[in-house]
Amino acid sequence: MSKPLKILIITLAVILVLYTASELLIPIGASWYIKREIKKRYPEAADVSVSVRAFPAFRLFSKKYSGLTIEARGIKLEGINFDSIRLFSSTYPNGTFDAVIGQDEIDNFFSISGSYLGNPRAEIQDSQIKITGQLDLGYGLLNVSGTGILVPQKGRDVFLVPDNVTVEGTSLSGQMTAEVRQYVSENPIFTVRADLPLTITAIKAGNGKLIITGDVDIEEALKFK
Repeated sequence: MSKPLKILIITLAVILVLYTASELLIPIGASWYIKREIKKRYPEAADVSVSVRAFPAFRLFSKKYSGLTIEARGIKLEGINFDSIRLFSSTYPNGTFDAVIGQDEIDNFFSISGSYLGNPRAEIQDSQIKITGQLDLGYGLLNVSGTGILVPQKGRDVFLVPDNVTVEGTSLSGQMTAEVRQYVSENPIFTVRADLPLTITAIKAGNGKLIITGDVDIEEALKFK
């Protein structure tokens, strides 16, 4: 074998080894970096896991992910403690999320949102949610209770679609009671802040928890400060 051929073979072998190593190590490094930054920003977070994929792997340096999955438990966002949060993207920066809120945090979830109800309280009942609170429609404070499902509209407004609405401890006329029912049906009980890089596509109750799913701009969500 001639010397030039040997050099060529050795060079190709080295390139192959380096390429193979980069395909393995770059995703590991990218995952480690994202996980580290999440832990720095949310030190209370537990069980943080990050998985990234791209081919070829060097595309990760320009954030051209073919797959990105982030999962964490115990993260606190906007004053709400989430049981778990999962972000996924196959077309970065567009992604989806699902988040779970436990029964202990559900009251907090609605009170922080600026709900039309004063002192809101929520209780999961099988696949439905019962929300109680105080409502002022000009008749004084009314103790209102509604049981039903939560339905998102336009990505940011969440409405309680009730099977029933009751007004407790008052002697309202039938017309006034109907006005309360109409108000509950026509006004969002929760609104996503306009500056948050997410929208809600579904919100369900089950097993004593709220399960929220939606779309998220992952690039904006992962802006580490």
